[in-house]
Amino acid sequence: MISASDLLAQTIEQYNPVKVVCLFSGGHDSFSATHFAMKRIPNAVVAHINTGIGIEKTRDFVREQCAANGWPLIEEHPPDLTYEQMVLKYGFPGPAAHRYAYSWLKERGLKNVIRRFRKPRSKDRVMLVTGIRSSESKRRMGNAKPVQVLPSQIWVSPIIDWDGRDINQYLERHCLPRNEVVDLLHMSGECLCGAFARPGELDEIKLWFPEVEQKIRNLEDQAREAGVWYKWGHEPEEKHDSRQGHLFNLPMCYGCLNDTSSQSEPNAFSHQAQ
Repeated sequence: MISASDLLAQTIEQYNPVKVVCLFSGGHDSFSATHFAMKRIPNAVVAHINTGIGIEKTRDFVREQCAANGWPLIEEHPPDLTYEQMVLKYGFPGPAAHRYAYSWLKERGLKNVIRRFRKPRSKDRVMLVTGIRSSESKRRMGNAKPVQVLPSQIWVSPIIDWDGRDINQYLERHCLPRNEVVDLLHMSGECLCGAFARPGELDEIKLWFPEVEQKIRNLEDQAREAGVWYKWGHEPEEKHDSRQGHLFNLPMCYGCLNDTSSQSEPNAFSHQAQ
């Protein structure tokens, strides 16, 4: 088994990326991976994709930790549609439409980050460091890879073999603070698009972050008036796991993969987006 340090070093040596960007969502996995990589890679930067629908306390955590550690931070927003505009046009996304929400809210912002460092029509590649861990979900055990190479990107997961205990020990060993949102909700809360929301998730959010729950409720009312699908995280009648397959190729949403069954519903967003 290759060590995390060797994985980073060998990937850089093999592919010679024009820039290394650590993707920091605000969760403890991405925090650990970012801290690990930033200590070892000179001139690396940090990127946070602000989807516009998340818990601001997590955004603040990302900004504060980057400032405290002296890490250059790029905070990118969706360049085309805001989350609110997307919902009012297509309705709230369900599992069947998650890939489109991912594209609009995260992928396009990440492409803008990559364009900062990669020359157009060149063979340059940007190396993206993630906190993906194979042990986090049984569904990912056979699908998560330490390195994935694309035409313009190299995705590297240095802590892929770590488990939850390793993460906690790493944070403690380096005296790194914990994100309170993660400890309260068991997720970073950096993206609350609702496509794979757990039953009762909005009630949990209301308990700790009522202003976020109210924002979503207000948007539900607006969506109802707009005549589009107006339920965030609605539990549909038809059950099937529409995550299997496409989410393995959406690494910024690896946290959406858990061991609970998901469901999909017919809604305006899923039909129009297709």
